[in-house]
Amino acid sequence: MKLLLVIFVLFLGTRICLAQTFPNGTTAIHKDSSIIVSWATSAAVERGYINISDTSATYTESGTTSNKAWNGTPENAIGIADGQFVSLGDSGTVVLQFNSPIINGNGADFAIFENAIFSPPTQQITAFIELAFVEVSSDGINFERFPALSSCQFVDQIGGFEAIEWNLFENFAGIYPVFYGTPFDLDDIEGSVVDKNHITHIRLVDVIGNIDPDFASHDSEGNIVNDAWPTAFATCGFDLDAVGVIHSAQPVEQKHLSTFQIYPNPVKDYITISTDRELILKIIDFSGNVVIESTVQSDTNTLDLSHLKPSVYIIFIYDNQNQYSQKLVKID
Repeated sequence: MKLLLVIFVLFLGTRICLAQTFPNGTTAIHKDSSIIVSWATSAAVERGYINISDTSATYTESGTTSNKAWNGTPENAIGIADGQFVSLGDSGTVVLQFNSPIINGNGADFAIFENAIFSPPTQQITAFIELAFVEVSSDGINFERFPALSSCQFVDQIGGFEAIEWNLFENFAGIYPVFYGTPFDLDDIEGSVVDKNHITHIRLVDVIGNIDPDFASHDSEGNIVNDAWPTAFATCGFDLDAVGVIHSAQPVEQKHLSTFQIYPNPVKDYITISTDRELILKIIDFSGNVVIESTVQSDTNTLDLSHLKPSVYIIFIYDNQNQYSQKLVKID
C-alpha cells in the first residue's frame, strides 16, 4: 500500500525520499545498527483480503486480479531490511523462523521493519501507517501476543491515504518509517505460554483498521484499533520488510536432524517420512491449530494428508533432544 501512496504523492508534485530519517529520542532502530546480530531465515505467509467487509471485491494490477493481497513474496521478509516487502492484507499473517532462538536480554530483543511513510515527508509526527499485532512462540504451536495499546480515537475512520500520529500506538509493528525497526522487549510478555529465553517463531497478524465492530481489530484493553482502511490494492495491509534479532541464543546442536527425510513437498495426498528412530510429528495450520499429530516409527512411514485443504502448513518433527520444522505446501 505504501508504494501506491508514494506514486500518488509524486503525481501531486511532492517528492518523497524513502531513506527517511527518524527523530532522536525514539526507540526506532536503524537496519544498520550494530545491535542487530541476525535476521529471519524463513517466512510463511497466509494472505488476507483486500477488503474484509466485502470479500468478493477484487483489484486488478499488471494482469493479476485477486480479492486478496498479493504484493511481494515470503522471501522479501527474509534477511536484512532492504525496502522489499510482502503485503499481508486484512488480517493476513506471516510466521517467521530463525537460525537460533531469540532470548530475553537487556532491553529490546528483536525489531520489526515495515515501511511507514511520513506524510507530509518534511515532518516527523504524522505518518501513513499500517499496523500488525506481534506474537511469539517457543514451539511454533502456542503463541502469545504482545499487549498492544492504541490511544487513537475510533469514532471517525482513518481513510486509505490518511496520515496519523505514529506515537498513539504501543507494542504494534509498523509505526516507524522504512529502514527503521520497531523494537520489542520480551519482558512485556505477561503470560507463561512461552519460554522467553527460547523464542523460535514470530507471528505477525495484520490489524484490520476498519472501526466497524463487525470487522474491527481490538487492542489488549478491548479498544478498536483505527488505522488506514480500506487499502484495497495488491499492497494492502501490513507490509513486512524484515525482522532483526538483537538477543540470540547460541545455535542449537542439530547433528541428528539429518537422519530422516520428508517427501514429497509440495504434496497432494501422501507424504513419506523415513527415520531411524521414533519421533513425534505435528502439522500446524496458520491459525496455530494442530491438524495432524502422530508418532513416527523407526522405519519408512506414510501419512495421509488428502483430507487437508490446499494451503501452507508448518510440519514439526522432534524427539526429546531435537526439533526440526519446515514449511509444507498442500496442493489439489
